[in-house]
Amino acid sequence: MKDMKLPPLPIPAKPDPFEVLERRAFYDSPWVRLREDRFRHRRGREGRYTVCGFQHTACGVLALDDEDQVVLVGQWRYPLEQYSWEIPEGGGREHESPFETIRRELAEETNLEADSWEPLAFFHPSNSSTDEEAFLFLASDLRGSIGSHHAEDDEELAILSEPFARCLQRVLTGEISDGLTIMALLSLQARRSGIPAAMDPALAERFFQAPSLHPSAGRKRWNNLSETSS
Repeated sequence: MKDMKLPPLPIPAKPDPFEVLERRAFYDSPWVRLREDRFRHRRGREGRYTVCGFQHTACGVLALDDEDQVVLVGQWRYPLEQYSWEIPEGGGREHESPFETIRRELAEETNLEADSWEPLAFFHPSNSSTDEEAFLFLASDLRGSIGSHHAEDDEELAILSEPFARCLQRVLTGEISDGLTIMALLSLQARRSGIPAAMDPALAERFFQAPSLHPSAGRKRWNNLSETSS
Protein backbone atom coordinates (compact mmCIF):
# COMPACT_ATOMS: atom_id res chain seq x y z
CA MET A 1 0.00 0.00 0.00
CA LYS A 2 1.26 3.45 -0.89
CA ASP A 3 1.43 6.43 1.46
CA MET A 4 -1.54 8.74 1.02
CA LYS A 5 -2.28 12.26 2.19
CA LEU A 6 -4.72 12.08 5.10
CA PRO A 7 -7.36 14.80 5.45
CA PRO A 8 -7.04 16.57 8.81
CA LEU A 9 -9.43 15.68 11.58
CA PRO A 10 -12.08 18.38 12.13
CA ILE A 11 -11.57 21.07 14.81
CA PRO A 12 -14.49 23.25 16.00
CA ALA A 13 -14.47 26.93 15.11
CA LYS A 14 -14.11 27.85 18.82
CA PRO A 15 -12.42 24.80 20.33
CA ASP A 16 -11.46 26.22 23.76
CA PRO A 17 -14.53 26.41 26.04
CA PHE A 18 -12.67 27.77 29.09
CA GLU A 19 -12.38 31.33 30.38
CA VAL A 20 -9.43 31.39 32.79
CA LEU A 21 -10.04 33.54 35.85
CA GLU A 22 -6.81 32.88 37.74
CA ARG A 23 -3.63 30.81 37.50
CA ARG A 24 -1.52 29.96 40.54
CA ALA A 25 1.75 27.99 40.53
CA PHE A 26 2.33 26.14 43.80
CA TYR A 27 5.12 23.58 43.21
CA ASP A 28 8.35 23.51 41.19
CA SER A 29 11.06 20.84 41.07
CA PRO A 30 13.73 19.79 38.55
CA TRP A 31 11.25 17.21 37.20
CA VAL A 32 7.69 18.54 37.50
CA ARG A 33 5.82 21.75 38.27
CA LEU A 34 2.22 22.16 39.39
CA ARG A 35 -0.32 24.91 39.11
CA GLU A 36 -4.03 25.37 39.80
CA ASP A 37 -6.20 27.28 37.34
CA ARG A 38 -9.61 28.70 38.24
CA PHE A 39 -11.95 28.67 35.22
CA ARG A 40 -15.44 29.36 33.96
CA HIS A 41 -16.77 27.02 31.26
CA ARG A 42 -18.90 28.54 28.51
CA ARG A 43 -21.80 26.38 29.73
CA GLY A 44 -21.64 28.31 32.99
CA ARG A 45 -19.83 25.95 35.36
CA GLU A 46 -16.91 27.30 37.40
CA GLY A 47 -14.18 25.09 38.76
CA ARG A 48 -10.48 24.44 39.29
CA TYR A 49 -8.03 22.54 37.09
CA THR A 50 -4.68 21.25 38.36
CA VAL A 51 -2.02 21.08 35.63
CA CYS A 52 1.23 19.11 35.88
CA GLY A 53 4.05 20.45 33.73
CA PHE A 54 6.97 18.14 32.94
CA GLN A 55 10.37 19.80 32.91
CA HIS A 56 11.80 17.10 30.62
CA THR A 57 10.70 15.56 27.32
CA ALA A 58 9.89 11.84 27.29
CA CYS A 59 12.13 9.99 24.83
CA GLY A 60 12.35 6.30 23.99
CA VAL A 61 13.93 4.02 21.40
CA LEU A 62 12.80 0.69 19.98
CA ALA A 63 16.23 -0.81 19.32
CA LEU A 64 16.24 -3.93 17.12
CA ASP A 65 19.16 -6.29 16.61
CA ASP A 66 19.88 -8.31 13.46
CA GLU A 67 17.60 -11.12 14.66
CA ASP A 68 14.58 -8.79 15.13
CA GLN A 69 14.95 -8.84 18.87
CA VAL A 70 13.96 -5.83 20.98
CA VAL A 71 16.41 -4.49 23.55
CA LEU A 72 14.54 -4.18 26.85
CA VAL A 73 15.60 -2.59 30.12
CA GLY A 74 14.30 -3.92 33.43
CA GLN A 75 13.97 -1.69 36.49
CA TRP A 76 11.89 -1.04 39.59
CA ARG A 77 9.31 1.72 39.03
CA TYR A 78 8.91 3.57 42.32
CA PRO A 79 5.42 5.10 41.79
CA LEU A 80 3.95 1.72 40.76
CA GLU A 81 5.91 -0.32 43.31
CA GLN A 82 6.52 -3.01 40.73
CA TYR A 83 9.20 -4.21 38.32
CA SER A 84 8.91 -3.16 34.67
CA TRP A 85 10.52 -4.23 31.37
CA GLU A 86 10.70 -1.32 28.91
CA ILE A 87 12.52 0.05 25.89
CA PRO A 88 15.44 2.39 26.76
CA GLU A 89 13.96 5.71 27.86
CA GLY A 90 14.99 9.03 29.29
CA GLY A 91 14.06 12.63 29.92
CA GLY A 92 15.31 15.29 27.51
CA ARG A 93 16.30 18.76 28.59
CA GLU A 94 14.82 21.93 27.13
CA HIS A 95 17.89 22.73 25.02
CA GLU A 96 18.61 19.12 23.98
CA SER A 97 16.96 17.41 21.02
CA PRO A 98 15.10 14.13 21.61
CA PHE A 99 17.68 12.47 19.33
CA GLU A 100 20.58 13.65 21.50
CA THR A 101 18.73 12.51 24.61
CA ILE A 102 17.93 9.00 23.48
CA ARG A 103 21.35 8.33 21.93
CA ARG A 104 22.83 9.10 25.34
CA GLU A 105 20.26 7.01 27.18
CA LEU A 106 20.77 4.00 24.90
CA ALA A 107 24.50 4.12 25.57
CA GLU A 108 24.13 4.64 29.32
CA GLU A 109 21.47 2.00 29.86
CA THR A 110 22.59 -0.72 27.43
CA ASN A 111 26.14 0.16 26.31
CA LEU A 112 24.88 0.12 22.72
CA GLU A 113 24.97 2.52 19.79
CA ALA A 114 22.98 2.40 16.56
CA ASP A 115 23.99 3.34 13.02
CA SER A 116 20.40 3.69 11.78
CA TRP A 117 17.84 6.00 13.40
CA GLU A 118 14.39 7.24 12.36
CA PRO A 119 11.35 8.83 14.03
CA LEU A 120 8.73 6.24 14.92
CA ALA A 121 5.92 7.97 16.85
CA PHE A 122 4.95 11.13 18.74
CA PHE A 123 2.22 11.35 21.38
CA HIS A 124 1.00 12.97 24.60
CA PRO A 125 1.13 10.32 27.36
CA SER A 126 -1.50 11.86 29.66
CA ASN A 127 -3.13 14.92 28.13
CA SER A 128 -5.92 15.27 30.70
CA SER A 129 -3.49 16.41 33.39
CA THR A 130 -0.01 17.02 31.92
CA ASP A 131 1.71 18.81 29.04
CA GLU A 132 4.21 15.97 28.55
CA GLU A 133 5.37 15.16 25.00
CA ALA A 134 6.88 11.82 23.97
CA PHE A 135 9.22 11.16 21.04
CA LEU A 136 9.86 7.54 20.02
CA PHE A 137 12.63 6.39 17.69
CA LEU A 138 13.35 3.20 15.79
CA ALA A 139 17.02 2.19 15.83
CA SER A 140 18.86 -0.67 14.12
CA ASP A 141 22.38 -1.71 13.09
CA LEU A 142 23.34 -1.97 16.74
CA ARG A 143 26.89 -2.21 18.01
CA GLY A 144 28.77 -1.87 21.27
CA SER A 145 29.18 1.66 22.49
CA ILE A 146 32.61 3.29 22.47
CA GLY A 147 33.68 4.71 25.80
CA SER A 148 32.48 4.19 29.36
CA HIS A 149 28.82 4.75 30.19
CA HIS A 150 27.12 4.34 33.53
CA ALA A 151 23.55 4.44 34.76
CA GLU A 152 22.45 6.96 37.38
CA ASP A 153 23.37 6.33 41.02
CA ASP A 154 19.74 5.52 41.88
CA GLU A 155 19.23 3.06 38.99
CA GLU A 156 19.62 -0.73 39.02
CA LEU A 157 19.09 -1.91 35.45
CA ALA A 158 18.89 -5.32 33.77
CA ILE A 159 19.13 -5.87 30.01
CA LEU A 160 17.22 -8.43 27.95
CA SER A 161 16.79 -9.10 24.22
CA GLU A 162 13.31 -10.38 23.42
CA PRO A 163 11.85 -11.32 19.98
CA PHE A 164 9.61 -8.60 18.58
CA ALA A 165 6.59 -10.89 18.21
CA ARG A 166 6.92 -12.06 21.80
CA CYS A 167 7.04 -8.45 23.01
CA LEU A 168 3.73 -7.86 21.23
CA GLN A 169 2.27 -10.86 23.03
CA ARG A 170 3.43 -9.45 26.37
CA VAL A 171 1.68 -6.16 25.57
CA LEU A 172 -1.59 -7.99 24.98
CA THR A 173 -1.24 -10.06 28.15
CA GLY A 174 -0.48 -6.91 30.18
CA GLU A 175 2.99 -8.09 31.21
CA ILE A 176 4.53 -5.11 29.38
CA SER A 177 2.60 -2.08 30.61
CA ASP A 178 4.92 0.89 30.07
CA GLY A 179 3.20 3.45 27.82
CA LEU A 180 6.20 4.41 25.69
CA THR A 181 7.08 0.76 25.13
CA ILE A 182 3.53 -0.18 24.12
CA MET A 183 3.26 2.78 21.73
CA ALA A 184 6.61 1.96 20.11
CA LEU A 185 5.81 -1.73 19.62
CA LEU A 186 2.32 -1.14 18.22
CA SER A 187 3.54 1.67 15.95
CA LEU A 188 6.14 -0.59 14.38
CA GLN A 189 3.60 -3.40 14.07
CA ALA A 190 1.22 -1.00 12.28
CA ARG A 191 3.98 0.05 9.92
CA ARG A 192 4.88 -3.56 9.18
CA SER A 193 1.25 -4.44 8.53
CA GLY A 194 1.14 -1.94 5.68
CA ILE A 195 -0.74 1.00 7.21
CA PRO A 196 -0.08 3.77 4.62
CA ALA A 197 0.84 6.84 6.67
CA ALA A 198 3.94 9.01 6.78
CA MET A 199 4.79 11.36 9.64
CA ASP A 200 4.32 15.05 8.90
CA PRO A 201 7.76 16.45 7.89
CA ALA A 202 7.49 19.38 10.32
CA LEU A 203 6.84 16.96 13.18
CA ALA A 204 9.67 14.65 12.09
CA GLU A 205 12.09 17.60 12.24
CA ARG A 206 11.21 18.16 15.90
CA PHE A 207 12.81 14.80 16.76
CA PHE A 208 16.15 16.42 15.94
CA GLN A 209 15.51 19.89 17.39
CA ALA A 210 15.58 21.19 20.97
CA PRO A 211 12.12 21.65 22.52
CA SER A 212 13.08 25.26 23.34
CA LEU A 213 12.93 25.99 19.58
CA HIS A 214 9.27 24.95 19.29
CA PRO A 215 7.56 24.97 22.72
CA SER A 216 3.98 23.78 22.72
CA ALA A 217 1.24 26.21 23.73
CA GLY A 218 0.90 24.32 27.01
CA ARG A 219 4.59 24.64 27.81
CA LYS A 220 4.76 28.31 26.84
CA ARG A 221 1.96 29.00 29.30
CA TRP A 222 4.28 28.46 32.25
CA ASN A 223 6.17 31.64 31.30
CA ASN A 224 2.95 33.67 31.17
CA LEU A 225 0.64 32.75 34.01
CA SER A 226 -0.62 36.31 34.44
CA GLU A 227 -2.68 36.19 31.24
CA THR A 228 -5.94 34.85 32.58
CA SER A 229 -8.49 34.91 29.75
CA SER A 230 -8.19 32.34 26.92
